[in-house]
Amino acid sequence: MTNALLSRIELRFLDAAGHARALDLPAPFGARESSVVADGLAISARLEPALGGAVVRATVANRGVDPVRLTSAIFEVSTGFAPSAPARFFKHGYQSWSASGGCDVGASQENHPRDTALFLIRLMHQSEPARPPEFPEADTSELFTIVESRSAAARVLAGFIGAATSLSTLTVSSPEKIIARAILDDVTLAPAAHRELDPLFIAAADESAARLAARWAGLAGRWMNARVSAPFQRGWCSWYHYFDAITEDALRANIKSLEAMRSEFPLDVIQLDDGFQSALGDWDTTNAKFPGGLKKIAGEIRAAGFKAGLWTAPFLAARDSRLMLDHPDWFIMHAETGEPVRAGYNANWTKSNDAFAYALDPSNPAFLEHLRRLFAKLTRELGYSYLKLDFLYAAAAPGRRHDPNLTRGETLRHGLEAIRAGAGDDAFILGCGCPIGQAVGVVDGMRIGPDVSPFWGSTASGAVDPSTVYALDAIIARSFMHRRLWLNDPDCLMLRARETLLSADERAALAATIVASGGMLLISDDMGILDAEAGKLFRAAAQISTEIDSNAAREPVLALDLMAAGDVRGLIAETAGGAGAIAMLLNRGDSPAPVDTSELKLGAAEIDALDLAGSEKIEVLSTIDLPPHSARMLRLKR
Repeated sequence: MTNALLSRIELRFLDAAGHARALDLPAPFGARESSVVADGLAISARLEPALGGAVVRATVANRGVDPVRLTSAIFEVSTGFAPSAPARFFKHGYQSWSASGGCDVGASQENHPRDTALFLIRLMHQSEPARPPEFPEADTSELFTIVESRSAAARVLAGFIGAATSLSTLTVSSPEKIIARAILDDVTLAPAAHRELDPLFIAAADESAARLAARWAGLAGRWMNARVSAPFQRGWCSWYHYFDAITEDALRANIKSLEAMRSEFPLDVIQLDDGFQSALGDWDTTNAKFPGGLKKIAGEIRAAGFKAGLWTAPFLAARDSRLMLDHPDWFIMHAETGEPVRAGYNANWTKSNDAFAYALDPSNPAFLEHLRRLFAKLTRELGYSYLKLDFLYAAAAPGRRHDPNLTRGETLRHGLEAIRAGAGDDAFILGCGCPIGQAVGVVDGMRIGPDVSPFWGSTASGAVDPSTVYALDAIIARSFMHRRLWLNDPDCLMLRARETLLSADERAALAATIVASGGMLLISDDMGILDAEAGKLFRAAAQISTEIDSNAAREPVLALDLMAAGDVRGLIAETAGGAGAIAMLLNRGDSPAPVDTSELKLGAAEIDALDLAGSEKIEVLSTIDLPPHSARMLRLKR
């Protein structure tokens, strides 16, 4: 059945005269290689069985005498659904902060909100800031998708399990067809050269969308040698209380508090976030707020018994940085203007009148060597073994690169690999603001949603804005990635009851969703304002999240409904031994929501409530009433 799903492969390219051409390889495909040759260009493909589906392996070769430029490779996948069938597809986001969730197929008669957004927003959240008309943003998912229809029991997944050589999209404009596309960025294929495309996984199965997504993630993780064995991470981060106003004195006060409160808050890492650097791009020197310098700070963190962590944005630099002043040739350039490409904007990042941040080019060997030296210094000389890398999408920005024979996906991957080479294998590297596929096998952890905030955010202008509710959506939607592609980072838990706009229910909902995901557990509060109740909540959160994480490699943490469109969403995680599970129900909406537990099909003989916030016994009835912006955790016994 699965073999019949792939109907054709099309290679799009520019010939030596610059004319747009296409080469088509029709079905049938099989375990033996199918190929077609025309005008000196060849494309070959074969199907290999894998995990109840098939992997498509395709290679392009130039057998002619002239170079060609490769635009894209198109894989057409037939779902078997009727064109008129009501259907939904999973629209997966581009990078860490990009929204993911179920969407109706064919509901894109109007433009996607990002179609008219600022260029920087589109650069951040789409693999192509301007989509080709035949691949509209409203119909397009990044890296993988799932299509389901009420008219059929089976769901169909198509997704690239490799991402080292290109960015990729999947477009579902009609239920009967998925168009998977490897974006090749007009790279040159010289005579006698060949290029192997990232493999595509296709499967049809009568199982939940979340479990199907976990199957894809497991295969992708194995293909790309995912780093999934790091210990569970518990830590403190400076960002969500101090933001860029953090000072050395404030950090030192929290180090001392965390050392004294270790029994109340059992943590392993203290991470300094944005606000220490002398300039954006100069990551080994500090500003006037940090007179002691980075080595002294790391030494104090380690002396207190913690691992030292540091934030950087290694593919961005501002005009007043030493790096940009000394190395103007290290940047991605506009093909037309020759100016460096703008990839961020923040007036707090620079003293210059130019508040834009510019995209650095990891296809440049000199910049790659700089990255290796810099991260070797940060880890081995300055003492930071936990590295948060932010705004990583910048390396995949469109523009003219030093090496025109690298795709944007390859450029990003090369930059990440240089950082890993410098930092060493023992460093824990956390990706953030990163296109999802290119980091697998390089990072140990990955932010899988937008920033949380000290406010709920249901009135935010869009899912690209920091807000707690959008972060919760993402934690649920990408929960299946945990311990398959990396350790999921659901972002920070904020415990404080003061200096926040989050209500008690909202703080508890944030805690419950983070805990139920099994992902990393970091807090971000001024420790001086936390009380004994906050410590009790943290210890309960740490105990349960560790329990869930310990079994996540064997059984994925899954959304109750990955395609959910309503305000009630949830997670379920099997516990070790198969005797039960832990579930979380979230009401993200602004109105109370009754939930009939029998309709959730949890398969439990007995359901007990888990109260993270206190010791009060909560009776679990057949209907659970969830207040607005609240969550409930349940222990299921079988």
